[in-house]
Amino acid sequence: MSAETNLQTVLYVDDDRERCDSVQSHLNREFHETRVTTSGSDAAVDACERAAPDCVVSRYELAGTDGVELLERMRARWPDLPVVLFTAAGSEAVAEQAVSAGVTAYVRASGSESVDRLVERIDAALESSRESTDSALLREALEETVLVYDPARDDPDRIREAVCDHWGHSPEECDSRQGSPQAQIQPEPSRSVAEWVDRARTEGTQRFEWPCTTLDGREFWAEVTLNPISQEGDDQLVVVVRDITAQRRKAQRLQAFQEAVEHAGHSIYITDVDGEIEYVNDAFETATGYSEREAVGQTPSLLKSGKHDEEYYEQLWETILTGETWEDELVNEHKDGSRYIANQTIAPITDETGEVVRFVAVNADITEQKRREQQLQTLYEATAEWLDADSKTEVCAMASDQLAALLEFDEHGFHLYDEATGCLEPIAVSAGEAIPTDDVPAFAEGEGIAWRVYETGEARRYDDVRTDPDAYNPDTDARSELIVPLGDHGVLLVSSAAPEAFTETDETIVKVLASMLAEVLTRIDRESELEQQNSRLQEFANLVSHDLRNPLSVARAHLDLAKESGDLDHLADIETAHDRMERIIEDLLWLAREGRAIGQTETVDLPNLVEQAWSHVDTPEATLLVACEGEITADEDRLQQLFENLFRNSIEHGGSDVALRIGSLDDGFFVEDDGPGIPVDEREQVLDPGYSTAEESTGYGLAVVDRIVDAHGWSLTITDADDGGARFEVRNVGQSDPETQSWCS
Repeated sequence: MSAETNLQTVLYVDDDRERCDSVQSHLNREFHETRVTTSGSDAAVDACERAAPDCVVSRYELAGTDGVELLERMRARWPDLPVVLFTAAGSEAVAEQAVSAGVTAYVRASGSESVDRLVERIDAALESSRESTDSALLREALEETVLVYDPARDDPDRIREAVCDHWGHSPEECDSRQGSPQAQIQPEPSRSVAEWVDRARTEGTQRFEWPCTTLDGREFWAEVTLNPISQEGDDQLVVVVRDITAQRRKAQRLQAFQEAVEHAGHSIYITDVDGEIEYVNDAFETATGYSEREAVGQTPSLLKSGKHDEEYYEQLWETILTGETWEDELVNEHKDGSRYIANQTIAPITDETGEVVRFVAVNADITEQKRREQQLQTLYEATAEWLDADSKTEVCAMASDQLAALLEFDEHGFHLYDEATGCLEPIAVSAGEAIPTDDVPAFAEGEGIAWRVYETGEARRYDDVRTDPDAYNPDTDARSELIVPLGDHGVLLVSSAAPEAFTETDETIVKVLASMLAEVLTRIDRESELEQQNSRLQEFANLVSHDLRNPLSVARAHLDLAKESGDLDHLADIETAHDRMERIIEDLLWLAREGRAIGQTETVDLPNLVEQAWSHVDTPEATLLVACEGEITADEDRLQQLFENLFRNSIEHGGSDVALRIGSLDDGFFVEDDGPGIPVDEREQVLDPGYSTAEESTGYGLAVVDRIVDAHGWSLTITDADDGGARFEVRNVGQSDPETQSWCS
């Protein structure tokens, strides 16, 4: 730059000695023919008296005063003296004060170029008088646009010109009154620029916002401030225009954040850097029991439960003070002393410089979730014990104890289907006040909701079971009820005397337990069935090897005799042996295949079934007396097979002319004959497969009868008939009330 041709003096005022020397040195290098002197603020006026400088440069930041105050003091003594304000504190307020005090130039002391700008402003000040002060200098020195507007000129467009010049439009475009630029920078439609000016003159400072568009099409918001001032008797306005787009966006984000926090379901609080609580949302009071008044001003330590040691909290603070986010599960304490588990996230809040100024803590109460997780874990571990159970009764008893520990409701019952009774029988019950232990019912077919759940396989949950028309006992004290199927095995009932006692989570827990229990029950059935099958197969193998050997030996002997003698009469004996082997094989196959299982039971007319069975037995000389009437619930095919085998047994041991009689008992029926009877010491053996005292018998007929009786859940007793023969009594031992089960009468 060019230096002054005549020696001029510049006085630099600064209370920072080191900085003062640095600026003086820089100015001396730039102004070769200008003398630069320095002074502190307390001696600045005296220095002006002595040196009569051509320009004064003053820092805004001074000890005990500021640059504007010093400017006003100098203006009072030397109105025309150029004064340049050099400040690091650039703001709208400082700019307004400086302009009002009559500053010549205003320079921001920021960045490496700031001293170069200062040199330019000093050079301009030395060449001009105070009247040449250009508002553009202020605009260039500030991020805001600042100018002085004289209403006497009646030129409100100059306000818009300032906006245009700052945001990309030329003054000519704004003054052309053509096209869109002028329209784009107009204030809100309800009030014109002239009206804002009038209000500022009559009412004082006015501030409003403009939606604007730059020349390149960027949309933004500008804030315009009109400040009335009096300068040398003239009423003027200092106009400051500032881009507030980012500020508005930040405000919108803060508003959105505040609304989100206020309506958040989680407990949220904000603290300062020392941990003092400054804000809590409504959910905080619900979660902790502490009101806003009780919490604000305290620290989060009021929630400490004693679960965590000091090292835990030291690590927490070390994390968040470094600007990192902390997240962990924390055990806190309610105001009432009870504990809860929170999933806590603490994040730092920073200012524009990145410095941590606050912390925000978000706490999600996961107490219930952790409790349920523990329940499921307990359930999982408990089911491992079920694998050692040998019977359905045992595993249901174990599950009952575990269910009482898992849920807060101790009123429950495991009901398994009993084929003998056709009912859902209570196997294991843990009853409370609502269901007395001695009053747990069995559910027959079609009875109550329990049977409906068993039949459909669909779980049911009731907030008030008495509202269901199918309730087994409409007057029950139980209100809430949860009924879950146990596969094909039965149902699990859980009850409570309180209405609406069960949640969806409770239902899930019970369903998981029921599902796992059903698998174990199926496994027990399968193992039992396999055990029976293995037993039958072993029995079958033994019987085949033993009982077929005798008729096979007989057939072979007669075959050898026939070959030696040529006597074909031996073929009849061979045929008889083969017939015997065929009957043995048929009985063995039946025992191996059918075992102790029966098919679908139904109501059977007993006399008709007996006659039908009699017709399938070769009885040309034997007689049968049917002395019973009525119906019986049984597997018809298997029951007919029972009678056929009893008839053949009597004929084989009592002779072809044996007389048989069928009569009724209170809980069953009997079949007796007038044959030789069965000795007491042989009555258990005759039921063993292959045992027989008659040569014509296969030894399996009574074993088949015993299996059919057992499969129906009945009992078989062998005793003496009235005529001394054998008597077989079949009773329904599982039926305590004969009136509910039809038997012959």
